[in-house]
Amino acid sequence: MKKLLLSHRRIKEVTVSSEFSWWKDDYTEFYLEFDKRRMAEENLTAYDLFAVLRPVFMRDQLAGSILYDNGVEYLRLSSAQSRDYDVWAFMSVPFLVKGKQYKLSDLAVLAKGQAPKQVAKENQQYRLCLQYEYIGSSEQGKKLLEKDIDTLRKRLPMGYTVESDSAYWSWGKEDHSQYFLLLIVISIIFFISAILFNSLSQPLAIIFVIPVSYIGVFLTFYLFGLNFDQGGFASFVLLCGITVNASIYILNEYNAIRRNFPGLSPLRAYTKAWNVKVIPIFLTVMSTILGFVPFMIGEKTPFWFPLAAGTIGGLVMSVIGIFIYLPVLSVSGTIRKTIRRQRK
Repeated sequence: MKKLLLSHRRIKEVTVSSEFSWWKDDYTEFYLEFDKRRMAEENLTAYDLFAVLRPVFMRDQLAGSILYDNGVEYLRLSSAQSRDYDVWAFMSVPFLVKGKQYKLSDLAVLAKGQAPKQVAKENQQYRLCLQYEYIGSSEQGKKLLEKDIDTLRKRLPMGYTVESDSAYWSWGKEDHSQYFLLLIVISIIFFISAILFNSLSQPLAIIFVIPVSYIGVFLTFYLFGLNFDQGGFASFVLLCGITVNASIYILNEYNAIRRNFPGLSPLRAYTKAWNVKVIPIFLTVMSTILGFVPFMIGEKTPFWFPLAAGTIGGLVMSVIGIFIYLPVLSVSGTIRKTIRRQRK
């Protein structure tokens, strides 16, 4: 797959690691790149070469253990020649394989390149991740990747799979159920608020504050050049609950003041409710923002970093929505009704 990607002019570098990372991993190793055609002609495998070279170059090889009264002592073997041979000897000294002499330089090339530190295991499968830098439009790069994946799938032996886990937003080409989930969450919030306040207008005021917080999410991803992935969508769901909490606190206090003081004007009652709840609301917002700050420090993980960035940006914008839009949407109608009654 790496060679297939590097065959394109717009792809300059491909890295192989055990997991996807936002940062380039500079870890490198020496490795042998075998001449598969020459080895096939000589009827040799990599295991045949390893079996011959290992006794000569091995170090600290576990050979067994000795049991005694207080514990176990492990036996390790090291070849006497392993410290005498250098890289030149490793590649040039002839060795005998299947009755014939070969030099390793005739069958392989010693190279140094980027390699994964470990091989990760996920869902009972060993996994390697390929990342590359593509110069060009994202849509063209997406088509190119899908074409290469289809080409490689035809060549892979049984038991191997290849799939795309790109950072761009993709939960399946035909799967748009995530947007329907947002509507379900908003509907649940509306019905619960309607039951709590015994009203339809106040729950609508609460719901309309949610899109204001979404503006903060979009601005955060746009201004800082972040990729909108599952973490960004999770911040949408999280903001639904956090944003409406502050609105529910204020409106619940507002309704309680109106019941206790019927003669108080709606604007004055809302001002009192705001003064009572503003400090707990700001403390809740600030504590939530500070709670997500650790996810933005260090490595930019594909899920947690966008989740933290989107939530913080949405919470900052939700304060503006609660301060401006909530009183306009919830109290303005009551004020107009009060004015009409006074005129009559």
